[in-house]
Amino acid sequence: MAYYQPSEDSPSPPETVYIEGAGKPLKLPSLDFDGEVDVVVIGGGFVGCSAALHIAEAGQKVVVLEGNKIGWGSAGRNAGHVTAHATKLEPEAVIATYGKKYGERLNEVGAKAPEFVLNLSEEHGFDLSSVKGGIVSAAHSSAALERLRMRCQFWKDYGAPVDILDAAETADILGSDTYVGSYIDRRGIAINPLAFIRGLARAAIGKGAVLCEHTKVTSFSQDGNKWCVSAEGHTVSADHVLLCTNAYTDDIWPGLKRTIIPVRGYQIWSKPLPEEVRGQILRGVSAALETRRMPTGLRLHGDGRLQFSGGAGLGPELAPNFPERVAAIERIFPAVGKVEVEGWWSGWVTRGIADGWRLHRLAPGLLTAIGCNGRGVAMGPIMGRELAKLICGTAEDDLIIPISRPTEITGYVFYKPVAAITMQYMKWRDRIEVGV
Repeated sequence: MAYYQPSEDSPSPPETVYIEGAGKPLKLPSLDFDGEVDVVVIGGGFVGCSAALHIAEAGQKVVVLEGNKIGWGSAGRNAGHVTAHATKLEPEAVIATYGKKYGERLNEVGAKAPEFVLNLSEEHGFDLSSVKGGIVSAAHSSAALERLRMRCQFWKDYGAPVDILDAAETADILGSDTYVGSYIDRRGIAINPLAFIRGLARAAIGKGAVLCEHTKVTSFSQDGNKWCVSAEGHTVSADHVLLCTNAYTDDIWPGLKRTIIPVRGYQIWSKPLPEEVRGQILRGVSAALETRRMPTGLRLHGDGRLQFSGGAGLGPELAPNFPERVAAIERIFPAVGKVEVEGWWSGWVTRGIADGWRLHRLAPGLLTAIGCNGRGVAMGPIMGRELAKLICGTAEDDLIIPISRPTEITGYVFYKPVAAITMQYMKWRDRIEVGV
């Protein structure tokens, strides 16, 4: 059964709220040479550009082949939230999923993810338009608040700057009395992700990496100890190939796309809110996210434009359900009054069974990091760094997660109807719990 693939999206870059502050596009040439390098990276997103940067810093020759423009894919289309968590799993579940050794490593790395992003931008001199203050998880029910209490206690035991806020405190910060309480993690930040990926790409180029745009790989195969990668009528050979395509993974490596489910996420932004309203919502924080199964993410930009989730889909890009989404925002923030939409866009994330990242060795010299599950802005570059470390001699045992074999999702051929039913069920459960 053939389903719509993320790579089938329009090749034109999306109009997003990030473009004005992201700097100039890179406008890089396509692959125009044949030759030999140490590493070929397929995919110029967060994982691929970070891997190239760290490989180049180690003195190896690396080429990145991006099928479209840098920032065209998920790296330039996400919500821009950088949480202090490696996955969407609760920290105890991370340990249960990855085991004590790797689970604790992953929790520790995730806790420092915002710091990692800020340090990268400072080291390489690019502006992220970062907003500090923390990310609020707003509880839609008492049961959700209890789960947040458990998360809060876990991180408090490690000395993290986290707290539980009651309903009144939550209303004071968010400007909404919709929630029964919340969890604030003051490590979280919000950034311009398009500026981040362009900054990473420029940093990699500055260290000697070669980046090629509009270079779709048509085939790659092993010839002895070398991999031969063909694109745009040219062939580059290398000791290692990194497949960094994540949600845009297609059939270039048989079976890999069957280990993930791509989900299209929509983002909407409003016209600038009145000055008197801006100081009443999301006060002093980077962003907010509901605990609903189908959550609404919220952030307020410096110019007063409110950005919020526009729903999810599984197929071709369609316009969001504006009446439904706008009504939800007006219900959450009555002080805003009528919300006027200025624009929208969509992009893809990967979902997997374990709801967390995986490192796979697909064949000798062929590696991938896959499965962002909505935690790609910081963890994508971190996983790219891990791939680089492995290639440059770090022992497998010293990585943040183990090398594993890809596992096809059971019943993958039916994922679209099952996922569609699941999303409707999740919406229904959310409505039941909040009485809306």
